[in-house]
Amino acid sequence: MQGLRAARRDPALFLLEILWRWSFTAIALFLVSCAAFLLLNREQMNSLGQAVISKDPRMVGLSLFWTWLLLGKKAIAAVVAVPFVIAFVWTWLAAPVRRIIVSRLRAAPPLRFRPMLALQMLRAFAFWVAYLLLAGAVALAIHFASQRKSDPSTFYGVAAPSVVLIGLIWLGLNWYLTMTAIFGQKDQSFLAAFRQARQTVQRQRSDFAGTAFVFFLFRLVVLLVAVAICGLNSRMVGAEPRTYVILLVVVLLLYSVISCFLYIARVAAYLALAAEYVEPGGPKLLASTVRQPAENPPSL
Repeated sequence: MQGLRAARRDPALFLLEILWRWSFTAIALFLVSCAAFLLLNREQMNSLGQAVISKDPRMVGLSLFWTWLLLGKKAIAAVVAVPFVIAFVWTWLAAPVRRIIVSRLRAAPPLRFRPMLALQMLRAFAFWVAYLLLAGAVALAIHFASQRKSDPSTFYGVAAPSVVLIGLIWLGLNWYLTMTAIFGQKDQSFLAAFRQARQTVQRQRSDFAGTAFVFFLFRLVVLLVAVAICGLNSRMVGAEPRTYVILLVVVLLLYSVISCFLYIARVAAYLALAAEYVEPGGPKLLASTVRQPAENPPSL
């Protein structure tokens, strides 16, 4: 509850989070669109568009497969290079915003810009590597399944454990790096901030895990509601495609707004947890999120 109250009391952080996320999404869509226009000709784009409109998974899969074969090495280069450029853009947008958010939610100054930038670069690089490993695992599973006459059990037997293992490793690393950005101090190096964040989490592991799980449930419920709205109105694709696109955009924007608010609240909740367990004589991580009542002046 302290995290929700802190996020509600400082709307500037909420607006800043929305601004940078929407800006990053617009830049990422622009980069993907530029790559598609450079690689695909008009016939290939029309074929993919017709496959998507048909809502036939087999037709969509065949269209993507043949497009991939026609592009060859260009497709592989795009799959590798475009996410790397997007991750690079994300790093330079996230680093200053994360410093501003942390500095407004706690009393102690956050990490300096260079350590914060290195931290966000490591997060982006970890995501890019996980993405490549996931793509490689799926491709390897398809290769093994094709050698055994398209046996689906072979595909799922190789892909499912790989996806779960890579996902868990990335989630754990990304979560600790997120904690480093939140609890790092001004004069600390990247490694010192990482050790401090790990020690803070280990002292209150159950509290942090419970808080993370609660906010995960909040975001999951919001996501399921958004998916349900889009799914229940999927019949509009054939009859009113423009209206359906507008509906998708509105739902995505609303989900992004709620997600940004929950992120600010989650960061404030983590800082409130750490502030309750500050060692005597140690540095205070957070200014109290609960406003103290003003003392009445003595009556004459």
